[in-house]
Amino acid sequence: MNPGILGNIGLVLAVFFSVAGLVAVVFSWFLRDARYVRVARRSALLAFLGTFVAFGALEWALLTDDFSILYTARNHTSASPTWVKFATLWAALEGSILLWALLQTLYTWLAGRKMRDYWTSPVALGALFVIQLFFLVNVLFVINPFTPVPNPPADGPGPNPLLQNHWMMAVHPILMYLGFVGLSVPFAYAVAAMVTRRYQTWVSETKWWLIFAWGFLTAAIFAGGWWSYEVLGWGGYWAWDPVENASFIPWLLATAFVHTAMVQERRGLFRSWNFALVTLAFAGTVFGTFLTRSGVIESVHAFAGGPVGPIFLGFLLVILAVGFSLLGRVSSEVRDVGSVNVWSREGLLLFGALVFVVMAFVVILGTLFPLLVEAFNGAKVSVGAPFFNQLFVPLGYAMLVLMALGPLLPWRRAEGETLRVLAWMAVSLVLGTAAGLALGWTLWVSLTVGLFLFNLVALGWLIASPIARKSRALGGVRAGMGSLAWTRRRYGGYLVHFAVALSALAIAFSQSYRLDVQKTLQIGESWQVAGRTITVHALRAVEDPHRYSVIADVEISGMGMRQPRLNYYPTSRTPFASPSVAYTLGKDYYLVLQAFDQENAQWVTLRLVVTPLVLWLWVSAVLMALGTAMILWPARRAARAAAAGEVGA
Repeated sequence: MNPGILGNIGLVLAVFFSVAGLVAVVFSWFLRDARYVRVARRSALLAFLGTFVAFGALEWALLTDDFSILYTARNHTSASPTWVKFATLWAALEGSILLWALLQTLYTWLAGRKMRDYWTSPVALGALFVIQLFFLVNVLFVINPFTPVPNPPADGPGPNPLLQNHWMMAVHPILMYLGFVGLSVPFAYAVAAMVTRRYQTWVSETKWWLIFAWGFLTAAIFAGGWWSYEVLGWGGYWAWDPVENASFIPWLLATAFVHTAMVQERRGLFRSWNFALVTLAFAGTVFGTFLTRSGVIESVHAFAGGPVGPIFLGFLLVILAVGFSLLGRVSSEVRDVGSVNVWSREGLLLFGALVFVVMAFVVILGTLFPLLVEAFNGAKVSVGAPFFNQLFVPLGYAMLVLMALGPLLPWRRAEGETLRVLAWMAVSLVLGTAAGLALGWTLWVSLTVGLFLFNLVALGWLIASPIARKSRALGGVRAGMGSLAWTRRRYGGYLVHFAVALSALAIAFSQSYRLDVQKTLQIGESWQVAGRTITVHALRAVEDPHRYSVIADVEISGMGMRQPRLNYYPTSRTPFASPSVAYTLGKDYYLVLQAFDQENAQWVTLRLVVTPLVLWLWVSAVLMALGTAMILWPARRAARAAAAGEVGA
């Protein structure tokens, strides 16, 4: 049996058991018989195993250089390193959708195991079966990677060279899909809640899935920024590229939902908001997939245009229609009773959610505007970073203010102690901004410094105040510190907020103070720049099985030898720059080999980009991941009871 046959068998089985599971939940719903839900759970496991067989078959073909199927013939080369062969599975359209289908079946199976509610389980599980069937049917009938090749070639072209330049491309797409696919679970719970009219419990039941998906989506965005920084050779990490925007939109909407879901869980408010936000967040993942796989946009990240563009557009419209038609049907039943106090935690959480929704709208508008203009009058226009930055700077400052105030204010109304802390926060904001201006920083950077201190004071009080109360109640600082252990989730949230404030600081400095220079140097010549001495020692060539590289051995004083290179791939006439980055706590020294003497190897043209605080952007990503893990980490039963008691107080 060859990989093509095995892969198709796996896909057929996955589709069959998905249909069987969907039929089972339909019977469970109409016959009110929970036994059919158990059948559906077993079908979900078998569908996952079938998809896993197909996934394994495609990896088998790639790792063994089997060019008898269409996917390997188009996207693989036997000269690739092993890690590139493994990652080639999601380097093109067909394989990436197969990866999505694999993760979707995994989520369906895992979510089905956790569903216990007699009324909502059939509907939620049915929604997940429909979603996974959409992807499986597309892989099997529309973009089948296992289509046999009548006359298999001896070798193939290999994946996009940009995907071979950094190991992060073996990680970033998986993180992204874990986030994208994970948002289908809260959406399925929301559909079930609206169908069964059980409007309150679904938020608590889906909270873990929501944070899990949000954490992976956050990690994926930062990982993509690092990949861009390390691979593209342009000295930056974010360019408001349409594909970058495609991942940012669902993240913004999911972040809004994370905060309004807290209010519903605590006070039963914002139910209609949550149904709308979870629909938009999941629809955002499909919208991003449509953008990157339809061929309607041009991007270094995008896949080539294929037949799935109109199909994904139709699926997007179906998701929006289902979510909002159900919301319209129950809108009168989920309307909030009474008013929300603006100067309270729930009031500020609502304002924060509005800020994130407006951000998402700005990104959608900036991304689609060139397409709409071209569609209506044929003119080509571009919307670049200035448009996004002009709107995002004030929105970002509003987010930083609300992020500090939201956790600080109690539910319903503010108290005297809170007002005293707010006074100290205001002082830190003024002093931080004034100090930045005195040091000659721009107004925007100085204000960011002030807002960072504003958040720092708030977080410091949020951490210190409970410890002080516990110390007084339990008779000692050690006992008070012990309370940290059973409030891990709360402090995980604080850590995430601190990381966001830190990333804002890093973004402000790295975008505002950036030295970008270049110079042609003879071999052995030195260059005095940015307080460093850069010396070119040699120019050499290295030939690997899958590429040819020209490497400059360059020494940066105090940082050792750096080796920027130009990589040449058989499938491309254009070389791909692979920069060398010297990371420091204060500044990054980003070195790019721009050109070289092709005849005598006597000179090179180097580009140096010196950017402050970029390292802290990656540190903030690690802190966000750690904070998310703390939130998700299961608490002991006694710890949960103690934490619930404190929250109730």
